[in-house]
Amino acid sequence: MRFSRKRDYDFCGNPGEPTESLPQFMQGGNNMPPQAPLVQRSPFMEELRTIMNSNTRTKPTYSDCWLVGSAKDLDILEEYDSPSGHVVIGTARDGEIEYNLTPTEYRCSDAINSIIVDLIEKVREDYRKNGGRGDRFYIDSKTNDLLAGYSDRISVSCGGNAQAVEDLNRRICDIVYRYTVGLGVFDILLSDPRLEDIYIDAPCDKNRIHVTLSGIAGSNAHDRCRTNLIVEKREVQNLICHLKRLSGLPFTESNPVLETDMKLQDARATVIGYPLSPNGDAVAIRKHSSCPWTLTRLIANGTLDPYTAGLLSFLVQNRAAFLVCGARGAGKSSLLSALMFEFPVSQRILTIEDTLELPGEAMRKMGYKIQSMLIDERLTGTNLSRSNDALRVSLRMGESAIILGEVRGEEAKTLYESMRTGRAGSSIMGTIHGDSAKSVYDRVVHDMGISPEAFMATDIIVTMGTVRDRVTGSQIRKVNELVATSSRVGVFSDMSSAVNFKSPVMKRALASCGLTESEALEEIKARGEIRKLLAEKGKEDERYLQPEWVNVANEYVSRNTGKTSENLVNGFITKLGNE
Repeated sequence: MRFSRKRDYDFCGNPGEPTESLPQFMQGGNNMPPQAPLVQRSPFMEELRTIMNSNTRTKPTYSDCWLVGSAKDLDILEEYDSPSGHVVIGTARDGEIEYNLTPTEYRCSDAINSIIVDLIEKVREDYRKNGGRGDRFYIDSKTNDLLAGYSDRISVSCGGNAQAVEDLNRRICDIVYRYTVGLGVFDILLSDPRLEDIYIDAPCDKNRIHVTLSGIAGSNAHDRCRTNLIVEKREVQNLICHLKRLSGLPFTESNPVLETDMKLQDARATVIGYPLSPNGDAVAIRKHSSCPWTLTRLIANGTLDPYTAGLLSFLVQNRAAFLVCGARGAGKSSLLSALMFEFPVSQRILTIEDTLELPGEAMRKMGYKIQSMLIDERLTGTNLSRSNDALRVSLRMGESAIILGEVRGEEAKTLYESMRTGRAGSSIMGTIHGDSAKSVYDRVVHDMGISPEAFMATDIIVTMGTVRDRVTGSQIRKVNELVATSSRVGVFSDMSSAVNFKSPVMKRALASCGLTESEALEEIKARGEIRKLLAEKGKEDERYLQPEWVNVANEYVSRNTGKTSENLVNGFITKLGNE
């Protein structure tokens, strides 16, 4: 449990600036003085004010996270409310993009914060004396019981408004939970669906938290930016203790690395400590997408074009083997997840991963027969040997599509041996680090020891990359390369703009589906155009981007195979109109 400390004030001795648009209980005091007339400041005074604001740190007594600077000094790009705070994204004077978060509790009045301090201490004291559960429901119930003793003070702060009292009580329960058994400011960051990564560098009390965003103002971007948050050591220690307790894994000087899933937050955390990190503990948290990725969604955000989506859908339906390559953060796992939804519901799927990023649970809810295999440090052996053992087991679990979260090394030999002998099931997919098909070939053949002939069992290699936007400087995710292996070792056929029916994968696909080249082209075009249509409708109705509509589209095309793309698309438009 953490304890409160004396409140820290800004350089003027004030706890914070009131916000006129907020209700009274959220403002800095109950009786605010009248506003002084606006005075025109000179450029020098404005510069001085900015410098002073940038060095100002504020926080409530019970928090171990400081807010630095002011959102007013940002050139605002986007602004929105997260579940427990207000976010302003903007460009700072030094040119950096800043994710400026103001948690709910930092906008409360002194009167309300004094109540929160009392409640936090009483909940902690009750737990020390009587024990009890540490779940959300229990803490909320205990806090609600205690709030009865503060009803008059809360009613006065809310001006007697019953609805405002109810809203405030709910906010107070949320705050008390965060600062007793919760994760403090990390609960707020993890609840923002826009964030993909959270980085706390050592020493944590000297560095701002940094994050990556999934785009600004609806753009398809991968933006790295700083925050206005600096956390103290005990805030990070609280997070690490939480991770150790949930995982049961050690974290000591002799074992200074902790990697574990955060299931409740749908994220993965990696912690390094002394002596590996000589300046103290550092944490990296990778959040999983809250919305399942589909080819339709990737068209909507500009990652894919309709032709590429149609070709990939056609190849998955015809059991091609895929490798998705790219750098970290390029969108490999997103594309792999989207490809999985292109399987028919009747397809049995086995997934092997050390981080739960693939949409196994979402697919099970849709009726897919999917078996997930998680590799973590509680299993014996090294990470590579555990992956290889899991793959060997999966090959004995019956005919299935096998999805590897990441191809690293030892398991690659088993994988390619199985692909060549036909034991690997109906389809193989996986991600691998690399910036092109040629670099992946070199890595697999020369570094992993796979024979060149065995590597050619890979049918399709898709390279994901990021391109810097020349205006905003954001990293835009794109498919950089789409190639098929050929009958010649180490030679690839470009499929990014036209289908090469002479490639081995297309020959097998045509033999499997019984279509002519012209009929296959029409189906590929139709699959792409239908996904483009759904992507356009998804701009106004999110459900058209969901995997359920991918299944509807695939079933419709499968039942009407052999028709022209125009007839297929027009028929699907009619189907949409009847929904």
